[in-house]
Amino acid sequence: MTETTVVIKTIGRRTLKYAIKSAKREGFKVIVVSDGVKVSANGAKLVCLGKKWGYYGGMGTNVGAAMATTPFITLLDDDDEFVEGAGEIIRRKLQEKPDVDVWIGGVRFTRDVVMRNTQTLEETYRGTDFAIWPEKGIAEGNACMPTYRTTVFERLPFVNTIKDEYKRLSDYLHILYCSQNGCKVDWFEEVIYLVRPKVDAEGLEEVNGRGK
Repeated sequence: MTETTVVIKTIGRRTLKYAIKSAKREGFKVIVVSDGVKVSANGAKLVCLGKKWGYYGGMGTNVGAAMATTPFITLLDDDDEFVEGAGEIIRRKLQEKPDVDVWIGGVRFTRDVVMRNTQTLEETYRGTDFAIWPEKGIAEGNACMPTYRTTVFERLPFVNTIKDEYKRLSDYLHILYCSQNGCKVDWFEEVIYLVRPKVDAEGLEEVNGRGK
C-alpha cells in the first residue's frame, strides 16, 4: 500500500490554506498540526498543540505520525506547496521500492538562492532546485519535508532537545539518525515541493532559512 497522509505543521501563516489545498489536490489525507496557535484547517483534520514547541516542527511531526492511519506520511510546512503531479510521483516511487523507509524529494524556490558550506561559508551551489541529489544540498542540511514509513516513528521519533545551533538542521539530523539506525533512505530525484511560492506574488512571508 502507498496511501499517504500529509502532516502540515503550522505556526499560523496565512499561506496555510494554499498548503492544504495543494495536498488535497494531490490526493493525500491531511492532518494539520498547529504549534500553539489558533488556525482554520479548511476542512482538514486539525490538532492544536497546547504550547509552542518550535524545533522546526519536530514535535508536530511526532504528533502527526502518531495520528496517521496510513502506511506513509509526508511532511509539508505551512508556507510551502506540492508541485502539480507530486502525489503521483510519490505513490509511484513508494510502489516501485517498497523496502525504502525514508524518501527525500527535491524542493524548488521561486527565485535563485545560494547554498553555502556551513563551515567555510563558501558558495557550493546556486539555483532554484535543491536536495534532488545528495551532492547538492543534503550535506548542508537541506533535506526538506521527507516522506516516511509511518512505523519509523514508533522507535525513532524526533527529539525536542536539539541544541540551538543545530535546530535549523533538524530534518537532516533526523534522516541521518534514521539511516544510522538501519532505515533505508532514497531520493525521489524529482522536485516535489514548491518553497514559499506565494512570497513574490503576494508578499506574505519573507524568504528565510535555507537561502540567501
